[in-house]
Amino acid sequence: MKSNIAVPLSDSQPSERIVKRGALLLFRGLRALTEQAAKAPGVIAQATADVKSAWQEAASDPKA
Repeated sequence: MKSNIAVPLSDSQPSERIVKRGALLLFRGLRALTEQAAKAPGVIAQATADVKSAWQEAASDPKA
Protein backbone atom coordinates (compact mmCIF):
# COMPACT_ATOMS: atom_id res chain seq x y z
CA MET A 1 0.00 0.00 0.00
CA LYS A 2 1.39 3.37 -1.03
CA SER A 3 1.17 6.31 1.27
CA ASN A 4 1.54 9.88 0.01
CA ILE A 5 3.29 11.85 2.70
CA ALA A 6 4.38 15.40 1.94
CA VAL A 7 7.94 16.02 3.03
CA PRO A 8 9.15 19.62 3.05
CA LEU A 9 12.32 19.85 1.00
CA SER A 10 13.53 23.09 2.47
CA ASP A 11 12.78 25.46 5.25
CA SER A 12 12.32 28.96 3.93
CA GLN A 13 13.39 30.62 7.18
CA PRO A 14 16.07 33.29 6.57
CA SER A 15 18.55 31.57 8.88
CA GLU A 16 18.29 28.37 6.86
CA ARG A 17 18.93 29.81 3.40
CA ILE A 18 22.29 28.15 2.95
CA VAL A 19 22.61 28.82 -0.78
CA LYS A 20 21.92 32.53 -0.37
CA ARG A 21 24.36 32.82 2.54
CA GLY A 22 26.99 30.97 0.55
CA ALA A 23 26.45 33.18 -2.48
CA LEU A 24 26.69 36.32 -0.35
CA LEU A 25 29.95 35.12 1.20
CA LEU A 26 31.33 34.28 -2.23
CA PHE A 27 30.38 37.65 -3.72
CA ARG A 28 31.71 39.60 -0.73
CA GLY A 29 34.98 37.70 -0.95
CA LEU A 30 35.18 38.31 -4.68
CA ARG A 31 34.53 42.01 -4.17
CA ALA A 32 37.23 42.23 -1.49
CA LEU A 33 39.66 40.39 -3.76
CA THR A 34 38.88 42.78 -6.60
CA GLU A 35 39.52 45.78 -4.36
CA GLN A 36 42.87 44.35 -3.27
CA ALA A 37 43.83 43.55 -6.87
CA ALA A 38 43.18 47.17 -7.80
CA LYS A 39 45.85 48.18 -5.28
CA ALA A 40 48.43 45.74 -6.68
CA PRO A 41 49.98 47.99 -9.37
CA GLY A 42 50.87 50.62 -6.77
CA VAL A 43 52.30 48.05 -4.40
CA ILE A 44 54.32 46.40 -7.17
CA ALA A 45 55.66 49.76 -8.32
CA GLN A 46 56.73 50.64 -4.77
CA ALA A 47 58.38 47.24 -4.29
CA THR A 48 60.24 47.65 -7.58
CA ALA A 49 61.48 51.08 -6.55
CA ASP A 50 62.60 49.76 -3.16
CA VAL A 51 64.51 46.85 -4.68
CA LYS A 52 66.16 49.15 -7.22
CA SER A 53 67.16 51.59 -4.49
CA ALA A 54 68.55 48.79 -2.30
CA TRP A 55 70.49 47.39 -5.29
CA GLN A 56 72.05 50.78 -5.97
CA GLU A 57 72.92 51.29 -2.29
CA ALA A 58 74.51 47.82 -2.12
CA ALA A 59 76.54 48.54 -5.27
CA SER A 60 77.92 51.80 -3.90
CA ASP A 61 78.63 50.41 -0.42
CA PRO A 62 82.43 50.45 0.15
CA LYS A 63 82.23 47.44 2.48
CA ALA A 64 81.09 45.15 -0.33
